[in-house]
Amino acid sequence: MYKRALILYCFIMLLFCLVIFRIDFISSRENLYEAASSQQSYKVKIGDVRGTIYDCRNIPLVNQKKELIASAVPCLESLKKLTPIVSESQKEELFKKCSGNHPFTIKIKERTESPYIKIFEVPVRYLPVTLAAHIVGYLSGEKEGVCGLEKSFDSYLSDKKQEIFVKYNVDATGKILPGKRNITQDKSYFNSKGIGLNIDSRIEAIAEEVANKYINRGSVIISEIPDCRIRACASFPCFSCNDVSEYLNDENSPLLNRSFCDFNVGSVFKLVTAAAALESGISENFIYDCEGHNEVDDVLFKCFNAKKHGEVNMEEAMAYSCNGYFIELIKKMPKNALLSMTKKFRLGEPVKFAPKMETSSGTLPSETSLENMKNLANFSFGQGKLLANPFQILGIVNTIVSDGVYTNPKLIKCLFNEAMKPTAFNEIKDEKEVVISKFTAEKLKSHMKASIDYGTGKKGKPEYISAAAKTSTAQTGIIENGKKIEQSWFAGFFPYEKPKYVVVVLSEAGSGGGESCGPVFKEIADRMVKELPELFMEN
Repeated sequence: MYKRALILYCFIMLLFCLVIFRIDFISSRENLYEAASSQQSYKVKIGDVRGTIYDCRNIPLVNQKKELIASAVPCLESLKKLTPIVSESQKEELFKKCSGNHPFTIKIKERTESPYIKIFEVPVRYLPVTLAAHIVGYLSGEKEGVCGLEKSFDSYLSDKKQEIFVKYNVDATGKILPGKRNITQDKSYFNSKGIGLNIDSRIEAIAEEVANKYINRGSVIISEIPDCRIRACASFPCFSCNDVSEYLNDENSPLLNRSFCDFNVGSVFKLVTAAAALESGISENFIYDCEGHNEVDDVLFKCFNAKKHGEVNMEEAMAYSCNGYFIELIKKMPKNALLSMTKKFRLGEPVKFAPKMETSSGTLPSETSLENMKNLANFSFGQGKLLANPFQILGIVNTIVSDGVYTNPKLIKCLFNEAMKPTAFNEIKDEKEVVISKFTAEKLKSHMKASIDYGTGKKGKPEYISAAAKTSTAQTGIIENGKKIEQSWFAGFFPYEKPKYVVVVLSEAGSGGGESCGPVFKEIADRMVKELPELFMEN
């Protein structure tokens, strides 16, 4: 009995000594600090890391500018160092933050040195004016892509929500623990990852500057022949990507990307009608005596302002945009020839650029509706049920100047990893198809040149380079403030001899294709030749 009591006593004393030893061990300053720091920390977020969107020359369209952000410990030293390098409007904010307990961030104008301050260069996502804003898109308050490329490539650009931050060790009250033990994560190198576009920021800037002078609501698209690489895409009115809330109630809908939207087409569609006629064996020398109108089943279809054009062939009818001539062509063609040709040019199909990023489909009249000769006549010069978007019109012109081969428009050039190493973008199939013969394409190019030389497109004729184009003024049936709204187009290319660029201009509420859109085409062509002559040099 005595031995058992002694053994129990010794065991209890051993446990007591172990407890005393453990208390002494963890009560040392170093280990107490480690225990506290493992349980309490304060994370200061400096900024988000998001990939960049580049133009065709790898010039950033976002993340162009960087700002200095200081992460500081609240103390007199921080106040002394930061006061001279913050703006006047920030000084009261700085004083309050330095009087508090928690680490903080503040924007600074220049660098400084202090053991209590860490400085980071943080990209500014958008400038006040962002080129190709409707293509780039914008972010939500949670930094998620809402539209455009920001939405389409959201997961690729955000890369698992990488951040720049500093994690400070603090006690239970939030005060920083002594020492310099904190964790810094700066993954700003992930910003180099991104998307390479075919857009050329130099051409985009010209297109936006010029169109802003002439167009209130509309679109300008420029592509390079023959691969239909998109060099500029602008929608008007535009918006600032930094704060879209102020545009939500704007009656002109600046957030709407009109380059992707459907509009009434009008006479630019005569290119398709002429193509169908030529492919059906109808000669360009077919003559029609225009009296200013053409009667179909007791309905008079008038030319613009009921103007009499007299005897015209196909070239002259295209140049003067004679509606009656194209009605006569439709009477000579097989009934399904025009609708079939329209589908070959991809009207009625969306133009796809990237996942979740494509244009509207447009609208085609049904085969049944075109059994009615009045509907077919209306269709022949681009009126009635026909709707198309600017990219579809671009596809028509690009096909004509590419010897009759349709190529789908291409916006994305490549993807970049963090080391700026490019990889091919293969999400969208590269489509090429012979739509019309080279003979037909040459005839249509010649007719478009006549339009800009002496026809409805004269106001769009450039001074410094040869060009060809087709105008359009489409009736919409819409009335705004007592005025009938007409949608105007100017679709052309330059130089004429060796075509390199296609330009499509749309004015949603214009006063005629030549009047409203022609000057835009002219000035863009002239400025590109004068300011970017290297683009037109022979390789």
